[in-house]
Amino acid sequence: MTDKIIEAKPNLFHGNPKGEQLPYEDGSRSLINIFKCLRVGLILFVPLAAILAAHTALLLTFPNAYVAFLLSQITEGTSVWSYGLIWLSLVYRVVYVVCIFLSAWLLFRATRNLHTVVPGRLITTPHWAWLWFFIPFANFYKPYKAVSEIDLETRRASGISQQSNPLIKAWWICFILSVFLGATDVTLPIPNLAQILLAFEIVSGVLGIIAAILFLQITRDLANHQEFLKTAGAAQVFD
Repeated sequence: MTDKIIEAKPNLFHGNPKGEQLPYEDGSRSLINIFKCLRVGLILFVPLAAILAAHTALLLTFPNAYVAFLLSQITEGTSVWSYGLIWLSLVYRVVYVVCIFLSAWLLFRATRNLHTVVPGRLITTPHWAWLWFFIPFANFYKPYKAVSEIDLETRRASGISQQSNPLIKAWWICFILSVFLGATDVTLPIPNLAQILLAFEIVSGVLGIIAAILFLQITRDLANHQEFLKTAGAAQVFD
């Protein structure tokens, strides 16, 4: 197995400020299997998020009646319904983390493929394709920029299109609003603050579901389009 050296362009805002050469090994980098795993995770995420959002909506809309119902389910000091919600929340968090890992892996591999197949076109490096999601302030824009670039260059290299997937912008707006609203925690003396925060949580859940569905379509297209690179004279990169 040999290393392929890629000339990287200097760019401070894309994770490669010194413009050093980046080594990439030839080998199998198909996205299909990663996408299949991610698809399972996102399919599980959507109903879990919907149930939790519905639970929050009931608390906001019918607080007295819903709390009374929860209390009526207490048997021998234990609320079966509340116990189930706790486990549901735990499963939701596990699925969420798994989806983050698989998404990062898919973006990393897709970027490596492009650096190998069409060296010099892509500015984003494989590691920064997913690391931008975790950098404060930069994560409001840089992940969107990276995903758009990966998708666009994949479409160009495979001869699909000269434009990136139009769903990416919609996905990013839903995703970033979902994260922002879900993380909002205000302690100011605002009237009906608890109801406002519950409303934020509901909207965050709904936007998260939409973002997950859109991301499923985006990654499906990305995985399929990168498979087309096999017929573009670059089969050795995948086989």
